[in-house]
Amino acid sequence: MPTAFCPGHLTCFFQPAGPTDGNYAARGSRGAGIRISLGATVTVSERSDRTVKVVIDGTESSAPVTKEVLRLLLPERGLDVDVTDQIPCGQGFGLSAAGAVAAAFCASEMADLNEDDAFRAAHRADIVGGGGLGDVAALQCLADQPVRETPGLPPLGKVTGTGLIFRRLTLAVLGPKMNTGTVLGDSDRRSLIERVGKETVNAFLAAPTHEALFRLANQFSVLTMVESPAVADAVRRLRGQGIRAGMCMLGNSIFADAGLDEVREVLAADVPMWECRSTASPAKLIRTE
Repeated sequence: MPTAFCPGHLTCFFQPAGPTDGNYAARGSRGAGIRISLGATVTVSERSDRTVKVVIDGTESSAPVTKEVLRLLLPERGLDVDVTDQIPCGQGFGLSAAGAVAAAFCASEMADLNEDDAFRAAHRADIVGGGGLGDVAALQCLADQPVRETPGLPPLGKVTGTGLIFRRLTLAVLGPKMNTGTVLGDSDRRSLIERVGKETVNAFLAAPTHEALFRLANQFSVLTMVESPAVADAVRRLRGQGIRAGMCMLGNSIFADAGLDEVREVLAADVPMWECRSTASPAKLIRTE
């Protein structure tokens, strides 16, 4: 009954890219994000039948991404999967990918496979299951602030770390979940995101600094028109108090380069918030028995 933990990953701006055929390892996105210290813990145990039951934070879930991971790595086996998320899923914090990676680490331990097998399965499952487009590739890169220069999972994709570190970050959720598939399913919106994303990623690669990351994140969310009024208002108010902030892709959520108390003084008291930091720590098994 192995247990694994994987950090989350928030995307600041991105460009959907890669082939549209079945070469999942080369699909995903270019983009820049931050690996965060809060994430997902997954425990997998055997069942006596062939049912795969996934419980997330105490509630049974359809969990298509996690179930696809288990189908790839442990086919025809019955499993109980318990997922504990430290922050909300579906808000741009990369929790579907984190859960997929943690589940893949557990399944790989049970199937006597290695970490590369785990990441390949998690990457494919995240794309097939409608999760993120590049979170798994970013999570495989052991850097606080990874940049997906080429779409896909390495070695087909290229992900590099800039060396940027964020010692204090506050995450805030300002509205309901956003559906990545719905946003990118609009052909005009997707074309706009692809064009603006390409320009934004290229600009950041030319000069990757803390200031550039937030400036370009703000520029991307405005030009692509993906930010909700609540997100736009929160970013504006924080910037007015000298706090850098940006939208998490794709969620009704923001990340701010400040402590929780500072952010709470600016935003409404009832806004759900979490304090964390960037991290280069790997996903890992924390129990194998």
